[in-house]
Amino acid sequence: MERFALGCLTLALGLACPRGALAADGGVDGGGGSSGSGGSGGSTAYDVLASYCSDSELECTTAPLEYAKTISLPIAFDFDTGWVPQGSDLQVRFFAKLPASTTVELDGALETTWPEAMTLATPGGNHGLLKFDYGLEIGAKAKLDVSVIGVPVKWEGDIPGLPKVNFHLAAEKTFEPWAFAPNTAVAKGTSTKLRVFEANLLDLAGIPSQISKGGVAVDIYGDLTATYQTERIRIEPAKVTEGAITSATGTTTRAFAGGAFVEYDVFPEGRVDYDGTLHLVPAFFVSVLGKDFSLPIADVPVSFNVGKQDFVFDPVRVHVPLPDLEEPPTSLDFGSVKVGDEKSLSVTLTNTGEAKARATGFVEAPGDVAFVPVKPEVMVESQKSTTYSVTFAPKKSGKVSTVLTLLTNDPDQRFIKIALDGQGLGAAVADAGPEARDESGDSGGCGCRVGSTDATPWTTGAALGLLLFGLRRRRVRG
Repeated sequence: MERFALGCLTLALGLACPRGALAADGGVDGGGGSSGSGGSGGSTAYDVLASYCSDSELECTTAPLEYAKTISLPIAFDFDTGWVPQGSDLQVRFFAKLPASTTVELDGALETTWPEAMTLATPGGNHGLLKFDYGLEIGAKAKLDVSVIGVPVKWEGDIPGLPKVNFHLAAEKTFEPWAFAPNTAVAKGTSTKLRVFEANLLDLAGIPSQISKGGVAVDIYGDLTATYQTERIRIEPAKVTEGAITSATGTTTRAFAGGAFVEYDVFPEGRVDYDGTLHLVPAFFVSVLGKDFSLPIADVPVSFNVGKQDFVFDPVRVHVPLPDLEEPPTSLDFGSVKVGDEKSLSVTLTNTGEAKARATGFVEAPGDVAFVPVKPEVMVESQKSTTYSVTFAPKKSGKVSTVLTLLTNDPDQRFIKIALDGQGLGAAVADAGPEARDESGDSGGCGCRVGSTDATPWTTGAALGLLLFGLRRRRVRG
């Protein structure tokens, strides 16, 4: 979130930035990319900037998501005169309110992982709120602020004789998002009792109501239960390999054409189901010297169908910076290197993406070919270049060829293949010299030379054959 320290202070406070807010160290104003597609330069306006999941997880980004939506019915109104006339010793206030609204708040995150296409998940957050308020409130108040014979007199209260109504069906419930079924969020509100009918039977007996009254009355109160559930989380654009996310552990995938970033519009779709009950409570009542006593006779529940309300939240555009490595040379030729010597060559890796790139090298059959990466893993910052070096140290003479494979976190260039070629030169065999020969000229020094040193293999073999033939004839004659 520190990326928005200059571009959008509200993100540092945990709120989503308005569209058009820019990162102080990464966002670029202007076009250059569109929602859901990569770009090589700037980006469209966005609400939230994603970042790597951790310093070591460079194939995963996360971005915070926050939603809040209030839906009010058309009949809702709020009228209040305030205290009038201002500055007068006697002021009055009239108000009438008809609250009719439901609020749902959610938070979570968008996780983007690769290289298996773009795999998207939406883990839930820690804050969910379901709140509603329906009812009727009518009142008339007065307040007096005067001085009588130097004595201040202050009073405030309801105006006698005028109707007063305070009937609210209100409740709120916190929960853990996203409230996919069956883990729905349920809030239940119960109003206070409201007297809608009263018959003073003692008045028929001639007892003044100022002293006592009693008879029958009808009170009403209500129950309202609201149940919220997220039905799906949609992620646009609509190049969908799989459907929308419909469970807490669900994922979906998106095709990726390559580029420096990708953007998604993420928004939940849910609904609130209402279940209402109106209770009619006939009762006996007695009022003596201003104290009221009531004895309910029965509680008659009457269910009424309130229906449901769809909740489609405003989209949050998530900007996901990505690594984007340019294609390096496809081969390295080390030329001729003597056995026992070594030579190093490098390729330049340039990252035109908006996120850090990583490349880890592997050489096929490293024990035989004697090609060794100088440093197996390198990091390439955004809009920067670095080199990847390989050393050739031949172990024997002859031509040597293999392949260097760079495993990267670039989502559209997972593997980079570079052919490696080199020629090993064997060391020359030194002449032993005359010191190694004996006086007889026998290089072995045994002095038991048979035949001439100039004799060919054929003449030597023939002489041995004749000698053996002569020995055999002598034995036969004897």
